[in-house]
Amino acid sequence: MPVFIEVPATALLVERSLFILATVLFVMAALSYFMNLAGKREWGPFASLLLHGALLVQTAFLVTRGINVNRVPFVGHFEFGNLFIWASTLLYLWMERRLRPVFYAVGAFLTPVVLVYLAYAHSGIVSAEHRELPIVLRFPLWLNIHVSTSVFAYAGFSLAFALGLIWLLRLWLTGGSKFVPKGNVWQTIKRELPSGSVLEENIYTSIAFGFFFQTAMIISGAIWADISWGRFWGWDPKEMWSLITWFVYAVYLHARLTRQWQGPKVILVVVIGWLAMMFTWIGVAWLLPGIHSFG
Repeated sequence: MPVFIEVPATALLVERSLFILATVLFVMAALSYFMNLAGKREWGPFASLLLHGALLVQTAFLVTRGINVNRVPFVGHFEFGNLFIWASTLLYLWMERRLRPVFYAVGAFLTPVVLVYLAYAHSGIVSAEHRELPIVLRFPLWLNIHVSTSVFAYAGFSLAFALGLIWLLRLWLTGGSKFVPKGNVWQTIKRELPSGSVLEENIYTSIAFGFFFQTAMIISGAIWADISWGRFWGWDPKEMWSLITWFVYAVYLHARLTRQWQGPKVILVVVIGWLAMMFTWIGVAWLLPGIHSFG
């Protein structure tokens, strides 16, 4: 049975207030990025400023949560989801800083993905209670390494997915199909989207980043499993799906580097990889619970 922590009312109010403020800033940033995508380029820097603010408030929220639980807030879907949101935003802003203003259009696709994660983490489906660490998790060094590498792996894969969505939209708008809308807004959006080569290059960078951390996550998880359960690998559903996700992205990297894959085949693998990642994070917990079920 989980052991709950009693948090003072004032500390709880600060934590919840920071979450609400971060959510408002994420929504405002998403709307502003959409305005930029629709041709209002003056909204791009403003959207970026709002997202920087959201990141700072999300950081304060995580710090406050950590103080309230007296540990790094890594445990359960609620805490992991908020770290995941933080890492995804941080990675996007780092790439935006390198490639702006071209990359502002990507914000219009990354921020909705972040909002989906935010909605899940705070939907009430998962517990937001303040809890003590289960005994099996009380190995802080390997817990911190394992979960932090997972957070950054998922952030890289999420950014690659957002870029893949843009690639698909660009293909649709430039494909000459009779189903392509002809309005001025759609033509403006098409002009604002990065080129196919820029998208594919940054998909590769994002996946290489995520793959590195996914590999480190699996290795550190094996070490932690040996300490906690006396074996490196136990074919637990979470372990299996983490490995499946790793293999999907390994296929992508191999195909791109050795066979020069480009175009629809590459984007298909990117989407499959993201779906595998999401099933590893959410689907396994609800459909295939195992020893990794920590709430």
